[in-house]
Amino acid sequence: MEVFAERWLFDFLIYLYALSLLFSFSDLLYPNLRSRRLSAGLLITVWFCQSLLFILWIFSLIPIALQFDALFMYSWALVTFTLVIQRLYQRMDLFVFFANVIGFTVLAIHLFFARDLSPEYTKLLLSELGFVHISLAILSYVSFSLSSICAGLYLISNYLLKKKKWNKFLFRLPSLDRLQVFSRYLVLIGTPLLLIAMILGVIWYYQMIGQLFWNDVKVWTSSLVMIVYGFVLYQWVVNRWNGRRLAWWNTIALVSILLNVLISSTRISFHHWF
Repeated sequence: MEVFAERWLFDFLIYLYALSLLFSFSDLLYPNLRSRRLSAGLLITVWFCQSLLFILWIFSLIPIALQFDALFMYSWALVTFTLVIQRLYQRMDLFVFFANVIGFTVLAIHLFFARDLSPEYTKLLLSELGFVHISLAILSYVSFSLSSICAGLYLISNYLLKKKKWNKFLFRLPSLDRLQVFSRYLVLIGTPLLLIAMILGVIWYYQMIGQLFWNDVKVWTSSLVMIVYGFVLYQWVVNRWNGRRLAWWNTIALVSILLNVLISSTRISFHHWF
């Protein structure tokens, strides 16, 4: 009975998230205040439910069989950041929509893909060094994801402007300058966060399992993310890349994050987080 009730709660969370995306998509096609408010209200409810579940799990207030890994925290962080951005800035509807599509997908993978997590995972999460490592890694991936979304929207907006396609979709997009600034500085934030997270991860794991650490595919895919977004940052700062060229590279870089998510949800890696 407890397992049934728990699964019902998780299913309810997914339905809320899906309804939020549905109203958000409806507002994009046919802008109206009611759909926008319903979407925002449902998204806030999703955030509240995720936060409540996480708090209950941390303090063991109720028995929860499902493990809470970095996929869950990544989805929660995306919801948090998009709610803040939606509150502070106007004409960010498309940005919020695409960010939440990614967040919904990651949450669905977390809830419905069965994974056997070892006791070492809980030990890692609760250890001080491990917690800092995971938290910084998640924040860096959120920054990179949002940066790539901004870059993709920049390319769409730039294309519509060049073709002079003055439609409702274009008017819902933020200005090119705002998208470019967001995209650049999110990479600037994410790069040092991931670098610090990787350094802490190497220190912790090398003490735990020694040289076997380097046999994990996840280590190399995380390094790939660092190289790809580091390249984007380097071209912006040193070679002064700008506009469409930088946006294309930033958008393509999102593939490295998706690859990491895929690796994290399979048995290829010995640890199932970012």
